[in-house]
Amino acid sequence: MTNYSDICIVGAGIGGLTCATQLINAAAGKNLRIRVFDLNTSVGGRIQSREIDEEEIAELGAARYSPQLHPNFQQLMQESGLAHATYPFTEAVFREREQEKLKDTLLSLSPMVKEHPDDSFLDFVSNYLGVEEANRIIKATGYDALLLPIVTAAMAYDIIKKHPETQNFTENAANQWRYATDGYSELLGQLQRQAQSGGVEFQLEHRLLSVKKTGAEYVLSFSHMGDTLVHRTRHLIMAIPPSAMAGLDLDFPATWSPFKYDSLPLFKGFLTFDKSWFQGLGLTDKVLMANNPLRKIYFKSDKYLVFYTDSKSATYWRDSLEQGEEVYLERVRSHLEEVLPLNGQPLPPIKTHFYKHWPHGVEFYLEPEAEHPPVLLHPDGIISCSDAYTQHCGWMEGSLISARQATHLLLERLSEAAEEPGTDDKLATSSN
Repeated sequence: MTNYSDICIVGAGIGGLTCATQLINAAAGKNLRIRVFDLNTSVGGRIQSREIDEEEIAELGAARYSPQLHPNFQQLMQESGLAHATYPFTEAVFREREQEKLKDTLLSLSPMVKEHPDDSFLDFVSNYLGVEEANRIIKATGYDALLLPIVTAAMAYDIIKKHPETQNFTENAANQWRYATDGYSELLGQLQRQAQSGGVEFQLEHRLLSVKKTGAEYVLSFSHMGDTLVHRTRHLIMAIPPSAMAGLDLDFPATWSPFKYDSLPLFKGFLTFDKSWFQGLGLTDKVLMANNPLRKIYFKSDKYLVFYTDSKSATYWRDSLEQGEEVYLERVRSHLEEVLPLNGQPLPPIKTHFYKHWPHGVEFYLEPEAEHPPVLLHPDGIISCSDAYTQHCGWMEGSLISARQATHLLLERLSEAAEEPGTDDKLATSSN
C-alpha cells in the first residue's frame, strides 16, 4: 500500500534522521517500510548552512559544539569523516573593564544561587547589586534571555557555562569548541543518504495536519502542494519540537507530560564587505559584546561578520525587517557605529547581507531542576523526541540523546512483538 508505512517519523531534523538511520541499522528494524515526513523542502530542521564562497560556510542555525559538553555529537562527527576546525569565538571583547566586572560578579554570587531557588536571575542579582547594576551586568553577557522572569538564577548560570562566549566566567573555561568546516548540512545530507540506502523514503513539503488512532494504526493527514493526503502507519515517532507538537490535535503537553515548555526567538544577521576592514581593529575571529540590540558581533576571519541575538533583541530585528530592508540595514549600520572603534569614520559599505529569524529558536522545559524524561510517550503509544526534553536543549547533542532513546523504545516494542506473535496490537497501544 503506497499510503502505508510500518514506521512513520515526522520531522527530518537531526533527531528524525538519527531515528531513521538507527532503525535501519538494527535487526528489528530491517525489512520494514519506514517513511520520514517534513514540512520543509529539504532535511535539516534548525540546521541550515549557506555558502558564502568556495571556502566559507555560514550557519544560519546550529553553529558549534564542544567535545566536552557534547560527546555524542563529537562521536557522530568523527564517524562521519567530515572536516572540523577550532571554533574561533571563545575570546570575547568588552568595552572598558566590563569583562572583569562581569567575571567578578558571577563568581562572587555563585555560592548564593541555592539560597534563591525560585528567584529570576534578574531578581537574584538585583538583591545583591540593585536593579540598575543588575540589568547592566546581565546585558553584558550578550543574552537577553537572562533578563526574562522565567529564567531562574540556576538556569542562568547553566546557560552562561554552556556557551563559548561566557564559559570563561565559570568552571568550564577550559572547554574546547569546534565547527564543521563544510557545514552541518553536509552532515545531515550524509545521514539522509545513509537512510535512503537502507530503504527509508522521504516525503518533503508535507505539513502534518492531524493524527488519529484507528485500531492498531495511526492515521495521519498531511497538506502537500494544495492537496490533503492521508497516510497510515503502524508505529509513529514525532521528532518535532514542543511548539510544533502544541499545534496538533494531540493535547500536548497535558496528555504527554506534567511539565510545561517554552521557547525563545533567535536572530542572526550576516554582513559581507569588499575589504576585511575589521582586521585592522584587532577583531578578527573575536566576538564583540555590544550593549545595544546587536548584542554579540562575531568577526569571522576576513570573510564576514554576524550578529547573533535572542529574545527581545531578536524581536527587534524581526520588527525592523517588517518595516523594510532599508530600515533594517540603517539600524544595523547605526548600531555597529555605536560600538565599533571607528574613530568617527562611517562603517564601510555593506557588500551583501542575509539573515535568519527563528520564532522558536530554542525550546526547553520550564522546570530545570526536574528529572525530565528524554522522550515523551502518549497513552496511544506515540513516541515524541526533541532536544527540548533534555538538559542539552538548544543543542544538537540533546537531539541525539532524545532520538536514540526514542529509537531504543521502538526497537524494544518491535523485538517483543516478534517474540510474542499476536501481541503487537497490545504493544502498540501501550505507553510502557
